[in-house]
Order: sequence, then structure tokens, then C-alpha cells
Amino acid sequence: MIGEASAPQCLTARFPRYRVALARLKVGLRDFGQDVRGIAAVEFGFIAPIMLVMLLGTVELTRALSIDRRFNLVTTTVADLVTREESLTATDVRAIYEVAAQIMRPYEVSPLKISIIPVAAIRTGTNVVYPVATNRPGYQGGAVPARCQSYALTNGMLAEKESLIVVEGEYTFTPLFAGFLSAFAHLNWANTPWKHKAYARPRKSAYVDFGDKFGTCSA
Repeated sequence: MIGEASAPQCLTARFPRYRVALARLKVGLRDFGQDVRGIAAVEFGFIAPIMLVMLLGTVELTRALSIDRRFNLVTTTVADLVTREESLTATDVRAIYEVAAQIMRPYEVSPLKISIIPVAAIRTGTNVVYPVATNRPGYQGGAVPARCQSYALTNGMLAEKESLIVVEGEYTFTPLFAGFLSAFAHLNWANTPWKHKAYARPRKSAYVDFGDKFGTCSA
């Protein structure tokens, strides 16, 4: 009908308090939309988890690289110490392992495994482990191949009647913040062992005597 007012207009005309409240609501909504206070806190709330994951990831990467270098140094040092000797007993081998443990520190030593594997070529292309296992114990569960067991080497590494000291190392790296990083970055921190081999030739003789003479394994 002509002259009929809309419902909001009727309400504001009949109830002044409603009109005032509506005006205040409009002003409040406008001020809220224009208010920039706290925007920095909101933005920080969005980026803080990402920055934290990046920080912890950098710490873990740096630590992993340092441990890996130390681990490689351990295997090469053990190979070097063994090849400096003409003969070694099981006690001597354990003493070398103690040196390796000191080199590995201050990083954790318990995940470290070491094996000393003396290999001889009884003939060209036939490489075997020549000493008995009891004379060259492994370190913390390091594999100890049996005497006269075949050992694969790259062609040309050994000529007939030559020998080589192989040191196999294994290390299981465990991240400090594995649980936190997995929760935020959905990463799978599988404890995959690192492995490294070091090769060295005896310096003072054709072979290092571990109680078994060179060439005692037949072809």
C-alpha cells in the first residue's frame, strides 16, 4: 500500500532504542573491519609453526652431517690403525675399537657397529677372509664373516697373494626432534642404518697376521 513503511523503518520509528542499537551495530562492524590491531599476532600464528619446523630441520641436518663425517672418520681410522701393524690379537682389536669410540664422541656411540675383515687373494679373482673370527671380533654386533668365506671386491683391487683390510661400519642415526617434525611435517623418520666401507693395504708386510697365516685357505 502507498505510504506503508518497511518493517525496519516501522521498528525504528516506533522503538527509538532499536534504532540506536542498529546504528551502533553498523558502526561497530565498520570499525571492526578497519581495525588492524593484532594483525601481526595473527600472521605470526600462521608462520610460527613453519618457521619452527624449518629451524628444527636445520638443526637436525647440521647434526646429521657432523655425525656422518665423524662416522666416516672412524672407519678410515680403524683401517689405518690395523694396517700399521704386522700382527694383532683380539685384545689389540678391542683396543682399536676403544680408540674408535673416543673419536665418535661426543656423539652417541651405542648405534655404532664396526667389523674388521682381512681379505686375501688366494689366486687372481678369488678373494677370501683368511683369519678366524675369534681373532678379529666385531664391535657392538658388527658382522664377522667366517674364515675362508668369499668376499666380493671390485675387480683389480687385489692381485694374487695380496691382502687388503676392509673395515665395514654401520651407524643408526636417530633425530632429536623426530616426533615433533613428524607431527608437523608428516615426515617418516625411519631409522635406516648408514653404512661405510674403508679399504687399506698392510704397510709393513704382505698381510696383517691375526693368528692365521696368509694363504691357508685353499682355492
